[in-house]
Amino acid sequence: METAVRSLRYWCTAPCCVGLLLLAGCSRAGTTQVLVIGTIHQQHESNPNYSYHDLVRILSTYDPDLVCVEIRPQDFRRRPYLREMMLATVWGLAHGRDVCAMDSWSEADSTRQVRARLQKEREYIQKAQTLDSLEASSVPMSSFQAKYGDFWNADMGYRFFNGSEYNAYIAEAYRLSMGVYGDSPMNLHYRTRNSRMMELILKAMHEFAPRKLVVLTGVEHKHFFDRELENHHDVALVQLEEILPLEEQGFHAAIHGFLDEDDDLPYYADGYPEDLEAYYANKLTRLLHGPNMDWRPEIIPSENVRMAGRVIGRWGDAMSESPRLLFEAGWHACLTGDYEAGIGHLSTLTHSVDRGDVDDLFVRVYAYRNLGLCYDMAGRREDAIRSYARVAELVRGTTMEKNKERMLRDYLRVPYRRAEGAGQ
Repeated sequence: METAVRSLRYWCTAPCCVGLLLLAGCSRAGTTQVLVIGTIHQQHESNPNYSYHDLVRILSTYDPDLVCVEIRPQDFRRRPYLREMMLATVWGLAHGRDVCAMDSWSEADSTRQVRARLQKEREYIQKAQTLDSLEASSVPMSSFQAKYGDFWNADMGYRFFNGSEYNAYIAEAYRLSMGVYGDSPMNLHYRTRNSRMMELILKAMHEFAPRKLVVLTGVEHKHFFDRELENHHDVALVQLEEILPLEEQGFHAAIHGFLDEDDDLPYYADGYPEDLEAYYANKLTRLLHGPNMDWRPEIIPSENVRMAGRVIGRWGDAMSESPRLLFEAGWHACLTGDYEAGIGHLSTLTHSVDRGDVDDLFVRVYAYRNLGLCYDMAGRREDAIRSYARVAELVRGTTMEKNKERMLRDYLRVPYRRAEGAGQ
């Protein structure tokens, strides 16, 4: 019972749920065969049995004419979204397929905040207890849980999440929850939102009249879409098992770039992203400036450093030199052991800092701190000490002063020495 509740509520915490809907070749004239494939959004990153590569293999095996993705039409190819939605878009564009958006939710949607508030109220605490009791006595749910246990931690594969057992389990969980809470914020307006998404899927299908259609949507939506699509005379529903085994074939260069080089620029329409500098900087923030990475560079994974080099290269090709690009290029050079190159980039940047031409406090401070690290590794200790002292001056009286000891550690007393092989 507890596992069932966690499954249902886990998938309802993201801005939107995720999955894949494939509509296969026609069995008769005027019919679009539909195969709904649920995906597990961020979990594809770590699940070896249901990876982003598996999604590409599904797309390539089925080879649809039209791709629908769970992204709002107003955001489509303008704003970043869930990674597999962007991946499917890139796949479609790279193979000359039409791609449409089919998600539906409001910017002003406060459903999750309302739900969080309601869950604390006595009435809804009692309702939750009622739902727990119903789930405990549900034969479909209890038998599924007895068979699979804590399946989220078992790295279940694409056949599991698209199988009849899992989807019957989710359908039962929603049936019971809807009976207790109705089409309310507690169920994130299950019926209303799914119906709107279904309308967009059908609109795309009728507009493009594909022989095969693929739509990305969350695993929590699959049972609903399967049920609705079965009622349409121009749709023949297919299940994943019918297209297995998946083909093993080479990926398009755009897919390799997306998966292996963090190059999702092909996803965007012309003129987007509107701020290219922020686009590239955000990528490097994730790769090189995650939790504690600036304070402890030795924890940065070597794969992050490698991929960051590719991002910096594309950034340099796309735009003229900027303070942030100089900063990232200098930090990357420091991480790869090219200390002279790091000194070159960061020295140029610190001249701009001293002229007052750099607004970003983080860049101003860490330009000098990272320059000090490069000087230390290059054996230029006096230059390193001057750089560290400048850091202390720059943070004085700012919001960063409280972190001075973390960023400088004991470098003013003991030269910085990078752990051998770290980040390289």
